[in-house]
Amino acid sequence: MKSSSVRRGLQAAFVALALGGAVPSGAVPLMDMRAEDLLPMASELRKTLNLNANQQTLWQQVESRSRAILRERQSRRERLQQQVKALLENATVELRDVNALIDAESAAALAEDKQLRELWLTVNDALDDGQRRKVAAMLVEQMMRVPDNGQHGGQDRPRGEGGDRHRGGAGHGRGGMNIGMPGS
Repeated sequence: MKSSSVRRGLQAAFVALALGGAVPSGAVPLMDMRAEDLLPMASELRKTLNLNANQQTLWQQVESRSRAILRERQSRRERLQQQVKALLENATVELRDVNALIDAESAAALAEDKQLRELWLTVNDALDDGQRRKVAAMLVEQMMRVPDNGQHGGQDRPRGEGGDRHRGGAGHGRGGMNIGMPGS
């Protein structure tokens, strides 16, 4: 029992070190990691975890639900993009109306980020200590990656393959998994 709490203390210290300055200045900050960047790695990570049948079922359910949330987010942001474009083309545009739409999207994304974190924490709760260490190591590895072109996100993918081609537009913000981080 004591060794388990010592291991968890060491894990917490390792994560604190990783978050607190051991991360290179060009690395991806924790709050800029996005679910859209991390979710594609889920299937590869799942293979390394050697999940039992119950864990496998839970993982698949959470991954499926996460993908559905992210698809809906993308669709909502595409609609927002078109709506804002139409508003801005109007000669009598009121920028406060645009701001209200952006605030609503930010609030929706924040709620989704929290939901994503809670979903994946249920998976984490079902993992053993060794599996949790592998997950933590993957997250630290993503934090250590230097994004290409100074863009946010932990995935080194070429544009056009789910990369960051549209980042910075009205349809994309920070965050994601934050592990579910804010604004993704």
